[in-house]
Amino acid sequence: MSRALSQRARRTYFNNPLVEESLRYLPAAVEHPTSSAFRAYLIAQLPQSSVQTRQRFAEYISQRFSQDGQMNLALARALARYGDSRTGREILYFEMLQASPVLQEIASLWLAELPPEGSSRDSLLAFLERRLGGRDSDRVATAAVATFRRCRKISSPKPAVYIPVWSEPSPEAFFYVLARLYPERAMVRVEQLAGQPLLRAMLWPRPCLPGMLEAARRAGHVSKISELDQYHQFTLADSAEVRLGRLFGEPSSPPPSPTPEPEARKDPVPPKPVKKRKPAAGAPRKSKRKGRAEPVQLPLLPQDK
Repeated sequence: MSRALSQRARRTYFNNPLVEESLRYLPAAVEHPTSSAFRAYLIAQLPQSSVQTRQRFAEYISQRFSQDGQMNLALARALARYGDSRTGREILYFEMLQASPVLQEIASLWLAELPPEGSSRDSLLAFLERRLGGRDSDRVATAAVATFRRCRKISSPKPAVYIPVWSEPSPEAFFYVLARLYPERAMVRVEQLAGQPLLRAMLWPRPCLPGMLEAARRAGHVSKISELDQYHQFTLADSAEVRLGRLFGEPSSPPPSPTPEPEARKDPVPPKPVKKRKPAAGAPRKSKRKGRAEPVQLPLLPQDK
């Protein structure tokens, strides 16, 4: 599959979410950071007996979570830290939304818009018909619903009836998403954050954001939160890499100590000549020989006539 075809397929097609396999094997991408190396690792490690199935699943996972041949190492480090937990699934769900635009559209424009009583599978198929033109709508709907179930984003009180599950994230999942959305240190308006389609697709209740931002400030991911007139904004503390390292508990390497510059060589300064003081008139002059003073001739007194 060519890279251009892969990008078009990611936008209009989604199949085989492989949530459980991704949770289990993606941490190994830290040791296999290229998509080709990780694909080979998956083919050797996946439990399916058929080689063709392992190859197909390895292709899905390695392509979904890679960019330009490099695996998503932030996700790999996160799953190595949190594994198959609520936080781990929330982080994986976020990265699946990033990797598959059609899944993000279903989550933000269909699932997030459902009423509290939910809706039927027919409404999902109608939504996909308008976007995909009838191409593989049923298969994409099946894969999307499976993803929402595995990541605990829907409940089904009756067959083919889906109710969205809005829930406050764990602080760790929120910190991760904040770092991935804003890779550089920046000042961000809360309205801008809340209005992102990705955040709406996460099904996080909007009233939870101020509390999450305050938790981020206490944890050192946000340096300042301010409300000025109608503006509610926050300032990110560091770059995303520094914040993710803090989140994963990775030791930060100390900055290299500056190498002292060699001092410039200075020529010795010759001592200043000391001026000899002239002896006062009438004072005995010292002889050049040690211990003897040179006699001084006194003026003669006038003689009596």
